[in-house]
Amino acid sequence: MLSSRPINRIAMALIFALTPTALTIGQESPPLDSDASFARMMMLIASGDDEATDSGSGDEADEAKADVRDGSASEDRSAGAQNDTPEFTPIEIFDPQVTQATTLTIADVVASLYRHYPKVMEARQEPAVARGELVAAYGAYDTKLQGYSLNEAMGFYENYRHGIGVVRQSWWGTYLSAGYRIGRGSFQPWYKERETNRGGEFKLGLGQPLLRGFAIDPQRVAVFQASIETFAAEPKILQALLNASRDAANSYWEWVTAGAILQAQQELLTLAETRGEQFKILVEAGKFAEIDLILNEQLIAERRGKVLESQRKFQASAFKLALYLRNDLGNPLIPPAQWVPRQFPAVTAPPQESFNDQLSAALARRPEPQLYQYQIRQVELDRRLACNDRLPRLDLIGEISQDMGEAATSSRDKGDFQLVIGVEGEVPLQRRKALGKIQSTTAKIRQLTEKLRLQRDQIATEIQIARNALELSSRVVDQAEVSLEAAIESLDRYSFAFERGKVDLIYLNLLETKANETEIKLIEAQRDWFDALADYQVALGLDPLDQAMNVAALPPSDLPKAGRTLLHEQQPDDVIDPEEFESDWKKHTAPAE
Repeated sequence: MLSSRPINRIAMALIFALTPTALTIGQESPPLDSDASFARMMMLIASGDDEATDSGSGDEADEAKADVRDGSASEDRSAGAQNDTPEFTPIEIFDPQVTQATTLTIADVVASLYRHYPKVMEARQEPAVARGELVAAYGAYDTKLQGYSLNEAMGFYENYRHGIGVVRQSWWGTYLSAGYRIGRGSFQPWYKERETNRGGEFKLGLGQPLLRGFAIDPQRVAVFQASIETFAAEPKILQALLNASRDAANSYWEWVTAGAILQAQQELLTLAETRGEQFKILVEAGKFAEIDLILNEQLIAERRGKVLESQRKFQASAFKLALYLRNDLGNPLIPPAQWVPRQFPAVTAPPQESFNDQLSAALARRPEPQLYQYQIRQVELDRRLACNDRLPRLDLIGEISQDMGEAATSSRDKGDFQLVIGVEGEVPLQRRKALGKIQSTTAKIRQLTEKLRLQRDQIATEIQIARNALELSSRVVDQAEVSLEAAIESLDRYSFAFERGKVDLIYLNLLETKANETEIKLIEAQRDWFDALADYQVALGLDPLDQAMNVAALPPSDLPKAGRTLLHEQQPDDVIDPEEFESDWKKHTAPAE
């Protein structure tokens, strides 16, 4: 069984074979003249032999040593070439000095969302709004102070009337009043009730609905509906938290993914840049054709373009994440690149319960069904009021009064205690207002009932979709891991073949690109799994902060680290046996029978 080894073994051989001055000069050099000569040169350097097997290679090696001794001109040329190269500064994602404890976790983001996210803060004002509306609804039962002062100072009848009193409506619709009034002067004969004795008049009044307005009235409906709003405030907060936490989780995992992809692209670029340095050294030594160096420089430029594109996406994801990650003042906090976790948490399947049990628990936790139920109760109150409005208005009224002081007139008709009691009523013959209100509220209740049924079906569908996505996403992660391991193994073998001139740079580039794409697929597969986990938790209506802390407590994944896949460290058992490789390569290149 052939095993893998990294391409960096070439650089180690060059370091032992060439002087430090030669390495400095070799930073601007053209590529090999052929794959075969490159293979011979690599074998010569690796074995430590100073004499080449053919005369051409030996002469070229002597010329290279002469160039090493006279390195000042080459250094000037190298400096000039470096000045012509566009400046490229990659973003450092995984700083060795940054420990795992200082990385940003999903729990940090959700905790910041709980404290400072504007939509959550807006939803947390709902209880105060509802309580204020409830207080306002109770304002219909406030005791009111009333008064008047009416003066007819000109005309045949000159009189003055003043009064003050309090009125209040009780919970059952009773209307109570108490007051004092005084009327002095000359009054029209048809307005003699306005006149009082010298000391004025004290009066108590009462009005009690007997039919319409007795069991329920608009004031009580307003209080009941405002009370329901206070209960609906908590589900509104939970709804805002669930929606915001799902968006925050998606933004966080997108940021982690973008950072890992950026590191993978930088890794691919590092391969080309390292190989380019090796090519320059050998071209300076006259052992490499310039065409391969030009091709490698093209690969470097292309891969730098991909790195820049990945940087753009990574920075954009950081800006988006800052909407949910905020400082103590509540301002958006753009996370630095060093906060990106080195690895995703381990993909751990949550405990599976029966679908019916999960659905029942989700329906009890999710805020949407509760909000619809509260709306139905509010409309039912309007319907009860409309049914009560069909009844005729029949009110019991009563009034007692007593004049005080000396008689105002010679008839002395104001001094006795007076009692007035009776009923008054009213009924609209068509009763269209009440009947129309009943019809509309009944239809609204049916609408809300259908919306509630649809919402329950949607919750069931969301749970099914999330369960399915979570299960299949974990399988995709497993397959992506297998694919990446195979891609790295293939790349290592073909890199070994490239060192021996059996494949060209173009084919090696294809394999490197394929391995890089496979690594990115594994990164995206892990992101999809955690996105599915966030959807699953929201579908079940679980507390976002508790779930985020559970995810943050998961151990790091044992999958290959992002940005450390292609540049993996060589293990003792990973050295490829040349004899086994040659035998296997002959089988690989043999024509099919």
